[in-house]
Amino acid sequence: MMTTVILFFSVLWIVRIIGNAMSFSHLWWVKEYRWDRMIIHLKTPQGKFVYLLPWKRPRLSPKSVLLTGMLLVALGVIVYFSSLPPLLSLLVADIVSFPLTFLIVGMLNVPVKLYHDTVIHRAEHLLRSHKSLTVIGITGSYGKTSTKEYLATLLSSKYATLKTEASKNAPIGISEVVVSSLRPDHKVFVVEMGAYKKGEIAYMSSLVRPEIAIVTAINAQHQDLFGSIDNTMRAKYELVAGLTGKRIAICNADDPRVRTMGEWAKRDGVTVWWYGKNDALPRGSKTFYAADIRTDAQGVRFSCVSGKFSAFVRAEVIGEHQVSNLLAAIAGSVAVGMSLDAAAKAATAILPVSHMLQARKGPHGVTFIDDTFNNNPDAAKAALDVLSKQSGKKILVFQPMIELGTFAQSSHYDVGAYAGKICDAIILTNDNWKSDFIGGVRSVNPNIPVSVLSAKSAATYINEHTMSGDTVLFKSKEAALVMRRLLPV
Repeated sequence: MMTTVILFFSVLWIVRIIGNAMSFSHLWWVKEYRWDRMIIHLKTPQGKFVYLLPWKRPRLSPKSVLLTGMLLVALGVIVYFSSLPPLLSLLVADIVSFPLTFLIVGMLNVPVKLYHDTVIHRAEHLLRSHKSLTVIGITGSYGKTSTKEYLATLLSSKYATLKTEASKNAPIGISEVVVSSLRPDHKVFVVEMGAYKKGEIAYMSSLVRPEIAIVTAINAQHQDLFGSIDNTMRAKYELVAGLTGKRIAICNADDPRVRTMGEWAKRDGVTVWWYGKNDALPRGSKTFYAADIRTDAQGVRFSCVSGKFSAFVRAEVIGEHQVSNLLAAIAGSVAVGMSLDAAAKAATAILPVSHMLQARKGPHGVTFIDDTFNNNPDAAKAALDVLSKQSGKKILVFQPMIELGTFAQSSHYDVGAYAGKICDAIILTNDNWKSDFIGGVRSVNPNIPVSVLSAKSAATYINEHTMSGDTVLFKSKEAALVMRRLLPV
């Protein structure tokens, strides 16, 4: 009888260890296999319960498969060769499972770096061999991916255009696109550049040698890694500092930090163009501003004014904040060689970026707004602005923001207060900075229900508390898990 009980619990424990191994592998994928990002995660309330993560299958990639397989093999060896009783051996294996992932990731980084170096070297050779390619780099704390997609759409109406894929904005992602897709007839390469610390964008700039830079906006995103807003600005400025050829920097004049970076660029002899949602732009430079802005469920419309010229712009993307991204894309197109009128006309072909403020039909006539691509304070407020214009009950499913450093508490309080003015109910996907967010909500509306729920419980709540005409905003990746439970397969 005792043997049967031990066998039963051993099997359950083995299943748990396998499930955890897959979840750890998925978590490392989310953190891009970076130790610095993982350590920051472990300091959050959510990260402190890493052994109790909901089980998730890792993304199918060579690295995730190897990480999962090597971890299970290592744990199997520990159990097999242990002289401890079976259940105690499994306990030891369970405890050391997550620390072992750090060792395995470190081991995998050696062949991965060799692969990356090979691909990057090949990409560099292909780029240097291409004699007629104009490279545009795009960076900022947010707005990069939308601007990249919009710009590539505009340029594609006139030029053979290559762009980086999805949000792959690191050297290897850029290089893989070059190696797999760069053709001799390509005239323009649109490159999104992200970073977590100084030096990373400088490296990418030396690789692709951009002639034109677009700087979208600067906020507290990734402050745990950058350390300060000034460091963020310096890191993003590396794109401008690395310009060659035309050396045109296109800067968002609505963002005071980007204005400062634009002044740095002028000091360094770079030609600076400005864009903004009003005509209060710096004098003496080429400018693009939006007049007569109109937004609704069908998209945005405005007049883009540049000097003595004006062109009507219409695009099927949701939210007034998209005007800035469209202005940046139009300015980038003009910098390459398109006319203002041609760039504006091409904007009609722009479509929403996947998982960025996409309206979807939920069950029972409920509207879902899928904004699960990412999250940061400004993006959250922009999404809430879109939600505020909807009719019926308004529910927010929100994943607390990560890597905000010393700005984490104030940012969550601020976004909570913003949401408190708009929402009828709020669901948080984890406990991170829960008290700060709820404090912000309560500061403007003490009666709004705010709950921290699992994906399953959140889906049940939404099903039970919504009807036709209501709207649910899903913000960031953990919110996507809730939405998937509600949408038909």
